[in-house]
Amino acid sequence: MKEDNVIAICDSDVSYAGRLVEYLRREAAFPCGIRLYTGADRLLEDPESRGAKLVVIAQSQYDGAVAATGFGNLLLLNESDVWVEEPENISKFQSMSNIAACIRAKCAVEEEPVVSSLRHGRPMVRIGVYTPVTRCLQTTFTLTLGQLLAREHRVLYMNFEAFSGLDKMLSREFRGSVSDLIYYNECAREKLAGQLELMTEEVGGLHFLPPMKSFIELHAIRKEQWSSLLRTIEKVTEYEYLLLDLTEHTDGLLDLLRACDKVYTIVRDDTFSRARYFQYEDLLRRMDYEDVRMHTEHWKFPVFRELPAGLENLTRGELAAYIRSRIMEGEYTIP
Repeated sequence: MKEDNVIAICDSDVSYAGRLVEYLRREAAFPCGIRLYTGADRLLEDPESRGAKLVVIAQSQYDGAVAATGFGNLLLLNESDVWVEEPENISKFQSMSNIAACIRAKCAVEEEPVVSSLRHGRPMVRIGVYTPVTRCLQTTFTLTLGQLLAREHRVLYMNFEAFSGLDKMLSREFRGSVSDLIYYNECAREKLAGQLELMTEEVGGLHFLPPMKSFIELHAIRKEQWSSLLRTIEKVTEYEYLLLDLTEHTDGLLDLLRACDKVYTIVRDDTFSRARYFQYEDLLRRMDYEDVRMHTEHWKFPVFRELPAGLENLTRGELAAYIRSRIMEGEYTIP
């Protein structure tokens, strides 16, 4: 492993440092080596640490000797309530995902994100989920399906709700939103792959892009822009599945559904739900989108006694078991 493709982690709190290293290797899937140093003395004793892509060091280990070494790229894990101007620092006691995002950003400081080469695997499968029926577990279903698929596949989830609330539910502050990718796709496409990797979040093994921050942003994106972005994502990534959690707030909804390999629509038996669905089905006929109906599979859920409380545990419980029972091996691989 080349020294300039290694991240050095330095912290005497072995338990914390071990969890951080494990998160970076497994959950964040960093494409470079990671070395753990349990003290500043060990960091300084290793001559190879001088060439590290990034040194991440706990505040308790950052002393005059470390400062004098002049590491080119350093991130301080702040262990106090006092903000320091230099070096660049981040609170040690926040979520691992936020720390990983900051580390990604620091690693990319001196690199120009470029469009990666054409995908090497099979074509990306687009799965659209949409229903005109309200309060029917559409987003919970899509996230659960995504987490189940993500156990054995590379899966990317995109949310098209006017107010997704994902940042609040996950207690995270996302780095930008899909609108930033729209910008890069149109104005600096050569940098989109790097920006996408930088922005991608993770929950329960499922990768997702931070959704729009408001319906105003969402309404501003035209259908041609969505189509172009999705084509670029397929071109520059190795994701096997793309899950689109769609709503009628999205311009070009029917065209996005048409471009999907599979569409799941959730239905219910009550009077209002049936009326809404029949109106939607009639619209597909009148607008010549019969092909969308042809690759749509309808799901009617039983009554679930309990659903997982957090988004990280959706693969457990009755809904996940029901999805496994409906989607048989052969169409998708769900363990």
